[in-house]
Amino acid sequence: MTEETKKQLMQHLQRLAAHYDIPNAELVTFKKRSVLLELLSTKNEEAFKLVSQIIEKAMTLDRIQNDTEKQARKPDHWNLEVANMQELKTNAEEVLIQFFKKERIS
Repeated sequence: MTEETKKQLMQHLQRLAAHYDIPNAELVTFKKRSVLLELLSTKNEEAFKLVSQIIEKAMTLDRIQNDTEKQARKPDHWNLEVANMQELKTNAEEVLIQFFKKERIS
């Protein structure tokens, strides 16, 4: 996964953490995100589930995109998997954006 993707995912998580008064969220790295996710789950379960879904979808998309063996053997199937997972990730992001709006999270 690219550093830019990790940064974007952490921005979502850090925005939620700031909104729910979780201290030092900006110091948490992508690798240590589980600590922040755990704290978020105690503050707002829905926010935790939404951001967890985006992280899960992004990681799955990355894993599929990096499966060069499948890409070489079954390019049509690989392309379909990438497209499907990209759509799922985009949908999860849209749901989170709506949640931000509903909760007035800046």
